[in-house]
Amino acid sequence: MATTSFLSGYYWSSSVWNGNASNRCILNFGNGDFNNNNTNNNRYVRCVRDLLANL
Repeated sequence: MATTSFLSGYYWSSSVWNGNASNRCILNFGNGDFNNNNTNNNRYVRCVRDLLANL
């Protein structure tokens, strides 16, 4: 299976920020910065799957 490197910038997390569903956690895989942002803003998404689900 081929993999693609991460694009530079922030990626959405499914986790809400401080209990507010319109603010989500974001992570910059390039520099490790962790923050939050309103869900109206554009950010990258990286799909992952749980490898343990296949065991």
